[in-house]
Amino acid sequence: MDTGKLSNGHRARILVVCASIAAFASLSGCAAFNPQGAAQSAAPSYYNTSYDQLDPEQKMALENHLSNQSNQAWRTSAEVASGVGRLAGGTGILLWAAKH
Repeated sequence: MDTGKLSNGHRARILVVCASIAAFASLSGCAAFNPQGAAQSAAPSYYNTSYDQLDPEQKMALENHLSNQSNQAWRTSAEVASGVGRLAGGTGILLWAAKH
C-alpha cells in the first residue's frame, strides 16, 4: 500500500461531506431560481395573508427578500464547500508529509 494516498475510508468520508454540501447548496438556492413560487409559499408567514391578497409592492418586496436570503445561503454554502476542499487538500498534504 502506498502511504502517500488516502485510504478508501478517508475518500468515502470526503465524498459524503462534499455530497452533503452540494445537496444543501442546491436546496438553499431554490428561492433565487423561483422567487414568485417561494413568495407564494412564504406569504402567510410574513404577512398573515395569501400571496394573492398582497399588493404589487408587497409581492416584490417579499420576492426580493427571499431571493436575497437564498443568494446569501448559496454564497455561504459555496464558501463552506471551498473551505472543506482546502482543508481536505491541506490535510492530505500534511499526512503525506508526515509519512515521508
